[in-house]
Amino acid sequence: MKNKLINKYNNSNSLLVVASYPRKKQTYSKGVCAVSSFTKNTLEGIKAHNPDKKVIILTMTLGKPEVYEEDGMLVVRCFERNKPFTFVNIVKNALIFNKVKETVIEFEFASYGNTIATSMIAPLTWALRFMGKDITMVVHQVLFDLSKIAGHIGVSSKNSKTYILNFGLKWFYKVLTLPTRNIVVTEDEFKQRLESVTAKGKVTAIPHGVDFNIHNNEYKKRQMEKKLGITKNDFVVLYFGYLTWYKGVDFVIDALSKVSTLNNKNIKLVIAGGPSFTQEKKAHYQKFLNRVYKKAGKSKNIIMTGFVDEKDITPIYNASDLVVFPYRTFMSSSGPLSLALSHSKPFIVSEKLAGFLNSKDVSESLDYAGLKPSDVTFDLNAQSLINTIENVSKAQTHKKMVKFSKALGLERSFDHLGLIYERLITKNLALVFKPAFSA
Repeated sequence: MKNKLINKYNNSNSLLVVASYPRKKQTYSKGVCAVSSFTKNTLEGIKAHNPDKKVIILTMTLGKPEVYEEDGMLVVRCFERNKPFTFVNIVKNALIFNKVKETVIEFEFASYGNTIATSMIAPLTWALRFMGKDITMVVHQVLFDLSKIAGHIGVSSKNSKTYILNFGLKWFYKVLTLPTRNIVVTEDEFKQRLESVTAKGKVTAIPHGVDFNIHNNEYKKRQMEKKLGITKNDFVVLYFGYLTWYKGVDFVIDALSKVSTLNNKNIKLVIAGGPSFTQEKKAHYQKFLNRVYKKAGKSKNIIMTGFVDEKDITPIYNASDLVVFPYRTFMSSSGPLSLALSHSKPFIVSEKLAGFLNSKDVSESLDYAGLKPSDVTFDLNAQSLINTIENVSKAQTHKKMVKFSKALGLERSFDHLGLIYERLITKNLALVFKPAFSA
């Protein structure tokens, strides 16, 4: 690394970040985990309030080590997924930036690779702490019971091994978070869970941000509708994101494959997403994926797009009438849900995500739009989902849902939340959440 870059970024007011990060000049990249876009959007939100802030991102290589400046930040691609000892490179680079104290670690299971590689994040955090780094850790998943995602990770929900892993999981969270000054989670429910194993005063809930900079004009809405075969008499239900068991893609395909019309509208289900980046090479996942493709292929009202390029995200959301989240468990915030808010799209969630509705800003936004939690939730059975979609497809309810989504999106803007992150990291703890939609 050139001394010129080190001298430019190595100062006491800089911020060091350890996280996955998108490809150059992209935000929503193929071949990187979902935390990448979250990291970039959050950092851009921080810099929007403090443009002079120098940021160094220590992130994964994409074929080879690389160092470059982008958007006023220094990107250092210095470690590899699935290789535990590659984290030595993080320590080496952290030592280079010895004057930088403020440090953020973005943590999500499988983001750094397999189980052994993931476990190394704990000693890495301790090493950074012993180096004098002031650590804020953003924990993207809080789950203490692996039986709830048994189908996702390919284990038996009643296996004795699962019970042992659950015990070890709680201790992992304890060891991981002990050397940090701040812990950030993205939902109030996750805060309550994590506070059962760590110091209560350390955990702050900051909701998953909403990206309002994603909009583009590369495709018009009608062009995407033509591409997907959507007509004016269609009511389009969108599933967006990786095709995974815990997100319920197989459930929504089963539930809607035999539904042709509701409220005199033809029901079309668009499955916009490809194989999971972190799961795709696992045998149990390949079997699941094959079943999904086979089921979807049998239905005329289901459209599968594969992975969605960044330029096509806005057109696909704009071509949809409703976004559905049939998740089987609530262990992390949803990036696709935040994108629904970016586009002010009505959305409904399974009862497994009911904890999401307990957040204060969600509750306030529902009241503002004249809706109840029951209007936006469904049980994980086909009839409940169909009934909820039928209700949303009514013009009056749909209008309220748009109002709700727009209000919540404004409240959760990355630009709005960037100031809160900045205050938390720099020890200015006057964290004030104001309803943006009521201004």
